[in-house]
Amino acid sequence: MKKAVLIIMFAALSLSSAAQAVQNSAEIDRNQPIEITSDQLEVFQLERKSVFSGQVVARQGDMTLTAAELRVYFAENNQIERLEAFGQVVVRQLDRTANADRAVYYQRDEILKLSGHAQVEQGGNRIAGDEIVLYIAENRSVVNSSTQERVRALIVPETRKESP
Repeated sequence: MKKAVLIIMFAALSLSSAAQAVQNSAEIDRNQPIEITSDQLEVFQLERKSVFSGQVVARQGDMTLTAAELRVYFAENNQIERLEAFGQVVVRQLDRTANADRAVYYQRDEILKLSGHAQVEQGGNRIAGDEIVLYIAENRSVVNSSTQERVRALIVPETRKESP
């Protein structure tokens, strides 16, 4: 479970700028412990599912994921199959922030889907759409729009210092 929570947080913050859709440059200390707190934890052994609910906060080093609910699904071999975070999902690391109504991470395929008002921001750069899909193993992403809203990107150029 530690690896999957780490990966969902890492993937959500892998967007280093709106101009470079995915850049896996975030430094994560995988040796740091992951702490998950919530108001309640419910384990469904027959369904191979654990549900953290109520003000969920998952932390590892300088990275934090918050949501109303975090569901962890296990395969038959007890490996994590997927994670689903719901309700005002926010992932923060340093100056990077990802927001969405829902985030789903498919461990085997290394795919993260941020949906519902999905947005990733770093510095002044921002990319937003109805859904942001990160194909981590392929180092690519796709931002989709809905019929009501188009994909939006704000790219702030770096300021250059003039030489005297």
